[in-house]
Amino acid sequence: MDGHEEFKARLDAYLAENFFEEEFFAEESFAEKIFEKKFFAPIKVAARKISRKKVCYSHSASDLLLTKADFEKFFEENEEETFSEKMMRLVEESGEKNSAVYKRAQIDRRLFSRIKLNKNYQPSKDTAVALALALKLDVDKAKDFLATAGYTLSKSKRDLIITFFIENKIFDVDELNNYLYEYKQPILFSR
Repeated sequence: MDGHEEFKARLDAYLAENFFEEEFFAEESFAEKIFEKKFFAPIKVAARKISRKKVCYSHSASDLLLTKADFEKFFEENEEETFSEKMMRLVEESGEKNSAVYKRAQIDRRLFSRIKLNKNYQPSKDTAVALALALKLDVDKAKDFLATAGYTLSKSKRDLIITFFIENKIFDVDELNNYLYEYKQPILFSR
């Protein structure tokens, strides 16, 4: 194989790996694929009567053809409870007073009030964990509660200890902190 053929073979391989013709000329438009892949799976751009013919679609924002009403409908159908809303719903479902929950979580009244009054409040992970314990949530509900605040329980030693406590229905923040300390992990609210 001479130099030209070798170069052409490398170029063909590069194009095959990096050029996605179907993204631009396929049955589904580029805009539809982006919306489905990223974050708008429920919205079908096809509903906006984009032609199904093999036509090249530009991927500029002005070509997406979504109206404010489309976005409002999407968010209305897909919006979930905020951390604050979920916390207050869980407190109500528990039948306990707010004061019992924030005292058991070892957070002060002012912080609890800020979370309660600010729909978009973003708690620290420790605060979210302490509230999950105070609300005596099972593992699945605790993970869901933490996810609402954007957190997970990972496979780190600290998170495994927290998970162990929740799985075994040990909802005492002081007891958890004792074991975190014993295992040389940061205790809740030490960061």
